[in-house]
Amino acid sequence: MIRRSYFLPVMAALFLACPVVSYCMEFGYIDAAKVFSKYSETQKTKNYLESEKAKLQVVLDTKKKSLAELDSKYIDTAKKLQALRDGKKEKEAQALEGKLKAQREELANANADLQKFFEESQKRLYQIEEEKMGSLSKFLDEKMDQIIQQVAKSKNLEAVFEKRFCYFGGTDITEEVLAALNTAFPKPAEGTAAPVPAPAPKKTSGK
Repeated sequence: MIRRSYFLPVMAALFLACPVVSYCMEFGYIDAAKVFSKYSETQKTKNYLESEKAKLQVVLDTKKKSLAELDSKYIDTAKKLQALRDGKKEKEAQALEGKLKAQREELANANADLQKFFEESQKRLYQIEEEKMGSLSKFLDEKMDQIIQQVAKSKNLEAVFEKRFCYFGGTDITEEVLAALNTAFPKPAEGTAAPVPAPAPKKTSGK
């Protein structure tokens, strides 16, 4: 650990040796997180992801409704079968067993299909988010230096730091950089994402 009695004279010597740097250097800082979140293409990407999630939710709701209907029919058939057996109507009960079996299989298949659709769709949405946000982040990394240099030059700044590392002083150029970025680079190149899978045709059981 550096002793206080040694540290202070060293710092004092540095300030005395570099008075221009210590007191006259004009520097700025930028909030990179704010630039990323407020960048127009970031907003468009977020809206796109929300629209894809909304489409997925519509499909999921449709599948859940269909599954609930199949379950209701299965329960209704099972109750009828039990009532026939309670009434000692075995012949009629046996005739209903085939229908109940078919409904049970249809219900199991629909449930498995719903689970598979959910898992695959969530995976695909995650991939879309990774691709789009990753591409956007890379694009900003490539263009930010150019924009920052332009803004810094216009304000006669000798250096620009990230906000997290600037504890005191400096000029905040976040808004200027954001405005310049949205004007100069409004839309990076994007790939076409695969659409969210459509629901499979509903199967009907034989009567």
